[in-house]
Amino acid sequence: MSLPTSLKELVKKLIPRSSLLAYHRAVAWLAATLYGNPSRKMIVVGVTGTKGKSTTSNVIWHVLTQAGFKVGLTGTVNYRIADKNCISPYKMTMVGRFKLQKMLRDMVRAGCTIAVVETTSEGIMQHRHRYIAYDVCVLTNLSPEHLEAHGGFENYKQAKLELFRHLERLPRKTLRGKVAPRASVINLDNEFSADFMAVGTYPHITIGTNVHSDICFQRVVESLHGIDFVINDVSVHMPLLGKWNAYNGAVAVGVARALELNEFVAITALSTAPYIPGRMEFINEGQNFSVIVDYAYEPVSLELLYQFGRKFVPQGKKLITLISSTGGGRDTRRRPLNGKLAAQYCDEVIVTNEDPYEEDPEAIMNAVFEGVKEGGKGIDNHAYYIVDRREAISKAFELAREGDIVFLTAKGAEQKMCVAGGSIPWDDRAVAREVLRKILTN
Repeated sequence: MSLPTSLKELVKKLIPRSSLLAYHRAVAWLAATLYGNPSRKMIVVGVTGTKGKSTTSNVIWHVLTQAGFKVGLTGTVNYRIADKNCISPYKMTMVGRFKLQKMLRDMVRAGCTIAVVETTSEGIMQHRHRYIAYDVCVLTNLSPEHLEAHGGFENYKQAKLELFRHLERLPRKTLRGKVAPRASVINLDNEFSADFMAVGTYPHITIGTNVHSDICFQRVVESLHGIDFVINDVSVHMPLLGKWNAYNGAVAVGVARALELNEFVAITALSTAPYIPGRMEFINEGQNFSVIVDYAYEPVSLELLYQFGRKFVPQGKKLITLISSTGGGRDTRRRPLNGKLAAQYCDEVIVTNEDPYEEDPEAIMNAVFEGVKEGGKGIDNHAYYIVDRREAISKAFELAREGDIVFLTAKGAEQKMCVAGGSIPWDDRAVAREVLRKILTN
């Protein structure tokens, strides 16, 4: 059993930071050594950024698989070893070093020649990236996030930059008699791109809407069936929802270029990109309203989600949302902001529980509800306060009428809810299906 969050924080305060870092480095070395340094035997693509890591990683996996490679993947949503795919049972992106190195070893044994590794700032702080021999590093974007854990935005940015510095320090690999390519792929549209372009002597491949980008996309058109856009003068339809997925697709094409693969093949592969569990995922049990499960849990992502919903909800129909805030002890400043955005964009708002950890769930919900009230809604005024998440989902569906859109936010495809003393099994998608079936059979 893992230590409660409060006890972990106490241990961190009592042990000198230098000792903690030495411990993390030692464990990283031991794990890599135990499993035979598997990352040295594959091309490794590291994906970091504030948003879009999971979708981007899965799209990269798909593009490289379509190009004929056996590819592995580790990340927040799922794990892939060649054609095998499983939803992650862990509530973290970068798992412990032994688990991570074992996954990489299993990829090698399965014949994978490329691994895609979601790499987080907190994982980097704990040296989980150490002894992973990256070849290509990706920056999806960068915006203020996890500030309490890092002690400010500059520290957060420096943690991300460390991955690119790590890439520069690593020796070049020779695989199957050929020197492995080395490059970064950077979103040029992000205001901090120059910081990342300044790191390393390796090639920097840029993506974005800027015409000077190496991989340039423009004319993005959204629909409820995906997005259409032009990328490097090639028209493509991508079946993922939301204009932001054009960035994720462009990154995958950038990775293909970094690996010296056929760019047209990579662009064509975007047209068959699979949906990502818990990311803009439709839940359909035959109901006459739309239910979409998404992982959005903080203001930037929520606003994009609600803007998408407002664009496509039919005139005279409602946008309904579950809203909460990332679990106990985490970035408390976003709680009222989440509530305010939900109230401003949505017709019906249901504040509920998410992952309280050791914190009182109602204390978190109260902070979110303050934002809901600031946004113009309240009890008896299109806003509801329901602690039990299953009951909250039931209420959302009870409010829904034909043509409405219901968003279940914050948890995506996560397989558990973290509560005081441990966790309980949970999957928003499964619960939504159960509730819908019950409603439709009554």
